[in-house]
Amino acid sequence: MSLRKRVLPYLLITTIVLVGMFSFSSTKAFAMDSKGSSQVAFHTDANTYSKYATTIDVIGTNNHSDAISIELYKKGDSKFYKRIDYYKSGPYRVSFSLKGLKAGQYDVWVNGGWADRYYHAELKHYITVQR
Repeated sequence: MSLRKRVLPYLLITTIVLVGMFSFSSTKAFAMDSKGSSQVAFHTDANTYSKYATTIDVIGTNNHSDAISIELYKKGDSKFYKRIDYYKSGPYRVSFSLKGLKAGQYDVWVNGGWADRYYHAELKHYITVQR
């Protein structure tokens, strides 16, 4: 049996496995979703931010014309570290700079309201920032 006939099946199996891995993976699978009101539901672009990451991106939709606030909290701290107010309705993408942010676990909250209603959503789990 020639070397070519012995290597070909292994090469074929390896190719199938790699193609399957790339076709089923997506960035959405690595994003962190929110829990709470669907009126201010959002997700982040990742679960973990390496020491080379520059921003935490928060992506969502403001379903009302009133402003929403997007806040970044460090785990165990009751005061927000950074806050971005967003004043438009429709889809949004805001970024929190990681410059100066210490390593640890963080939470993102989105708060909004319309008329006499108040809406709140936060991450299902903490995101991790590595430094």
